[in-house]
Amino acid sequence: MKKINDNKVPIWKKILLAFESIVILMYVVVSVFFVWFKVDRNGFITSMSSNPAVRYYLDKTAKKDYEENVQDTEYDEDKVIVNEGVKEELETYRNIVLFGIDSRGDEFDYAAHSDTIIIVSINNKTGEVRMSSLYRDTMLKIVDEDGDVSYTKCNSAFFKDGPECAINMLNTNLDLNITDYAIVNFNGLANIIDALGGIEVNLTYDEMFYVNGYLTETRKITGMDAPDLTTYGENIHLSGLQATAYCRIRYVAFHDDDGTVYNNDMGRTARQRSVIKKIVEKSKAAGVSQVLSIARSILGSNTEEDRFIGTSLSFDEIMDLIPVMLEFTLGESRGFPFTLETPTINKASMVVAGGLSYNVSKLHEFLFDEENYVPSDEVMEISDYLENYTGIPTIKLPEDEEDELSGYEE
Repeated sequence: MKKINDNKVPIWKKILLAFESIVILMYVVVSVFFVWFKVDRNGFITSMSSNPAVRYYLDKTAKKDYEENVQDTEYDEDKVIVNEGVKEELETYRNIVLFGIDSRGDEFDYAAHSDTIIIVSINNKTGEVRMSSLYRDTMLKIVDEDGDVSYTKCNSAFFKDGPECAINMLNTNLDLNITDYAIVNFNGLANIIDALGGIEVNLTYDEMFYVNGYLTETRKITGMDAPDLTTYGENIHLSGLQATAYCRIRYVAFHDDDGTVYNNDMGRTARQRSVIKKIVEKSKAAGVSQVLSIARSILGSNTEEDRFIGTSLSFDEIMDLIPVMLEFTLGESRGFPFTLETPTINKASMVVAGGLSYNVSKLHEFLFDEENYVPSDEVMEISDYLENYTGIPTIKLPEDEEDELSGYEE
C-alpha cells in the first residue's frame, strides 16, 4: 500500500477529510442511538437539515448527483400560469402535484399520460397535509404551448406538453397556485415500497384476482418480479410490485378504512391515496439509518438511462422541506370532482364535474378550509362552457342540498 506523505497534504484538504469523517461518524452513532432507543428520531434529521455545516457537506457530496439524476433542470417555472388573485388567496399553503405515469426508461418525461394526478397541499402554519386525486378522465380545459385549446381528459395534458402544461391545466381549472411537481412511474413506486419492506392492506377476493391479473403486465413494464397472491383478507402483505398492481385496479370496489366504498376509477384513486398513506406511515416510523439507506438506494438506482422518479424541486428546496415532511400530520384525502356524471363524449368515456365552479368551491373548502369560496372568472367561464357543451348541470352534495332546503323552510 502506498504511504501518503502527510506533510504534502494541503491543510484545507486535511480539514475537509477530518470534517467528512466526523459527519459520517456522527450519522452512524446518532443513527444507532435513535434506532435502538427510539427517541425523537425525526428531530435529529430536522435539525441537521438546517445546520449550515451539514448543508455545505451535502452540497458538496450529494447535490451534483441529485441535479443530474433527479431534478428536472429543463423545467421552466416562468411558463406556469396562476389565475388572478389566487396567489394571494393561497399564500399560506404550499401546493405540489404528484404525477404517476405508466412508463419507464426513455419515455419517462413526456411520452406518457399521467394516469395518476394527486394534489398535495401543505399548510405552512399547522403542518397538516391533505391530498386530492383528480380522476384521470375528468374533462377539463387544456392549453398547449402553441396556444391550442382542447376540452378533453385531464391526463392528456402531461402527454401534450409535459409538466408545465399539466400544472397550468390544474391551476387554470381549479384555482390553484402549483409551481412544482414530482413524478414516479411503476418502477419507482415498487422500489420505494420494497425499500420500506412492503405494506399491509385489507384485500378482498376480487382485488386479489385483479392484482394477479395486473401483475402479468406490470412485470413486463418494470422488468421486476413478484409472485401471484394466494391469500386475501385483513393485513395482507404486499411487496412493491404487488402494491403497484394493487394501485392499478379500477374494476372492483375499494373499501376504505372509514367504511366508504368507492367504485371504478374512484376506487382506483382511493386505493392510490390509501397506499400513499401507508408509505408515509412506514417512512415516519422508520429509524434514521433506514431512512438514509432508503434514500441512498433509491437515488443511486435512479439514473439518466433508467429514471423512475423526478421532480422540479431543487436540492435546496428538498432540504428546506425535510422538517415539514417529517413533522407533518397527514389529514383527509378526497377525489375530485366531488359530484359528477360519466357520459360518453366523442366516443370516449369522460368524467364531467356536476358544475365545475361548484366543485372548485368544494375543493377549496376541503383543502384550505375556505367555506363559500367564489371561483375566479376563468373557472366560471370554463364551468359555463362545460355545462353548455355537455348539458350536465350543477349537482350538489347531499349536505348542501339539505342546507338549501332548510333555508327555504326558514
